[in-house]
Amino acid sequence: MEQLALGLVIALVLWIASIVLIRERRRRRLEEIGQLPPGPKCWPVVGNIFQLGWSPHESFTKLAREHGPIMTLWLGSMSTVVISSDEVAREMFKNHDVVLAGRKIYEAMKGDFGNEGSLVTAQYGPHWRMLRRLCTTEFFVARRLEAMRGGVRGRCIDHMVHFMEEASASGTKAIDVGRFFFLMGFNLIGNLIFSKDLLDPKSERGAKFFYHAGKVTEYAGKPNLADYFPILRWFDPQGLRRKTQFHVKSAFEIAGVFVKERMEGMECGITEEKRNKDYLDVLLEFHGNGVEEPSSFSSRTINVIVFVSLLIIIFF
Repeated sequence: MEQLALGLVIALVLWIASIVLIRERRRRRLEEIGQLPPGPKCWPVVGNIFQLGWSPHESFTKLAREHGPIMTLWLGSMSTVVISSDEVAREMFKNHDVVLAGRKIYEAMKGDFGNEGSLVTAQYGPHWRMLRRLCTTEFFVARRLEAMRGGVRGRCIDHMVHFMEEASASGTKAIDVGRFFFLMGFNLIGNLIFSKDLLDPKSERGAKFFYHAGKVTEYAGKPNLADYFPILRWFDPQGLRRKTQFHVKSAFEIAGVFVKERMEGMECGITEEKRNKDYLDVLLEFHGNGVEEPSSFSSRTINVIVFVSLLIIIFF
């Protein structure tokens, strides 16, 4: 039994060593052929992590004085290009924006819900451009925002003030002002997407969504060892992916209820009071070319778009 355990340990060490050697050779080859800018020498396995210390912004400044305004750092096995000059940044994002438009999806955000409707995690390409176009032409469009200036915004603000007055009159010693602002913002976005207020202070659904969405942003923003050392992805040692996906699923289901209510109403022939076309109507009536764009959105994709829209606007 001891010999078997020893053999497994030796095999694991040899496997890790082979991965380190392969990645080190790849790193040197990329630097030699000029695909990566030069940078400080890095240690095996950990890369330049220890050179950043507890104040990475100060370390970046010191390293930039020695290695120039653009350099490569290795955080574990993850290559990172650091730009420390506004002139270089302007040049790169003005003339090479398409090349740099891709994004890394961190382990915490990898799950079962996919990236088909998310502007946050979808890679740059035809699908991302289609989602961006819908946001800029149908969601953040001036006429929709202008139409909300009077009645809707004023009503949401009046409701917020009224709810705070009720909470104060009830004898509550401390009022969670942030929660009331969240409810107001949620209802403003709800009117853009669904043409109606979605929540009130007594809404259990709203409290749950606020909690789960806040946890998503909390866990997704924490440093994760699995991002720097791929071998740890299988184990999720900090539990960040598991926790994040639990809260994503919970918030996703709550946001999906609003979409389901509209779709069920349409299927049953229930007509709503006269209103302007909202963002959900745009998503439900979408017809793409079926090549670079889907011919229509599935209910799953619409749920993702709605969830991400609510999450981004309210928490960022």
